[in-house]
Amino acid sequence: MKLTLYSRYRNSAGQRVRTALNIKGVDYEYIAVGATGAISKEDYLAVNPQGLIPTLVIDGEKVTQSTALIEFIEETFDGPSLLPEDPVARARSRAFGQVIACEMHAVGVGRIRRNLADEHGLSKDDVRRWYEHWLHHGYATLEDLLRQRTEPTSFCYDEKPTLCDLYLVPQLFNSRMFGIDLSPYPLLCAVDERCRALPAFDKAMPENQPDFPGELDGWR
Repeated sequence: MKLTLYSRYRNSAGQRVRTALNIKGVDYEYIAVGATGAISKEDYLAVNPQGLIPTLVIDGEKVTQSTALIEFIEETFDGPSLLPEDPVARARSRAFGQVIACEMHAVGVGRIRRNLADEHGLSKDDVRRWYEHWLHHGYATLEDLLRQRTEPTSFCYDEKPTLCDLYLVPQLFNSRMFGIDLSPYPLLCAVDERCRALPAFDKAMPENQPDFPGELDGWR
C-alpha cells in the first residue's frame, strides 16, 4: 500500500497523523504544502477542495480530516493499538481528542483569527484575548477530565499513548509557541513530556519535518 501525506511542518492535524503512522511503523511519502513546500496552497486545492491539511492519498484515493485518517490507520495496520482495550477508556480517549480537534483547534486556526481581524475589526490584542479565553476553557476541561480518572495512568487513558495523546502534544506545542501559560495544567504537561520522549512523537514534531525552515514563527 502506497501512502502519501500532504502536510506542513506546523500543521498540528498533520502531526497527529504523522505520529499515528510512526507508532504503527508505517512508511509514507511526505509532501509539504505551502510557499516553501513541494506544492503551493493554490495547486493543493486540486488535492483537497477545502484547502485544509492533511490529506492522505492511499493507493491513489484521497482521504481528508485527521480523525478519519487516524481511525483508518488504526483499522488497517498492525502494531500498537491507538486505543485502550477497555471500552470506556476507548470512548474517553476519543472524547478527549475531540475536545481538542472540534473545540480548541477549531477556534484557533489562522483563518479564523484572520477573519476576526479583517472582517470584524478586532485588533491583534483583541484576537489574542478571544483566542486565549477559549483555549484556557478547553485546557481547564481537559485537566479536570484527567483529574477525575479513578485510576491515573502514565498517559491520558492508558499506560501507552492512545488517540487522545496524539491530539494533546501538537496542541500544547502550538500553545508554547504562542507564549501561553500552561502552568495551571500540570497533568496535561506531564503526559506531554512522556509522549515527547518517545521516538514516534519526536519524529513527528515540526522541527523534524523536511520543510522546517530552521526557526518557528509564533503568533501570526
